[in-house]
Amino acid sequence: MGLWIKCPGCQGKNPLYASVCVQCGQSLINLSREQRVYIIEAGAAVTEPAARPAPAAAMPEAPVPPPPTPAKAEKKAKRPRKKK
Repeated sequence: MGLWIKCPGCQGKNPLYASVCVQCGQSLINLSREQRVYIIEAGAAVTEPAARPAPAAAMPEAPVPPPPTPAKAEKKAKRPRKKK
């Protein structure tokens, strides 16, 4: 069984993870309730894309390194005074 979303522009069927229509290129994001139409097909399998990025919330957080400690400022060597 496959679940698809119908494009409100060209009425083409698109996989649920598509953000634009594969036939006409219309955006499928933020559709109103009236525009969002789902199609259920028996015997069809929806295939996931090979490299689908994980949502930001599901990605594990990398450890944050501590801020660098300020190093002591090195004193400049004093120049010898010129004799007058």
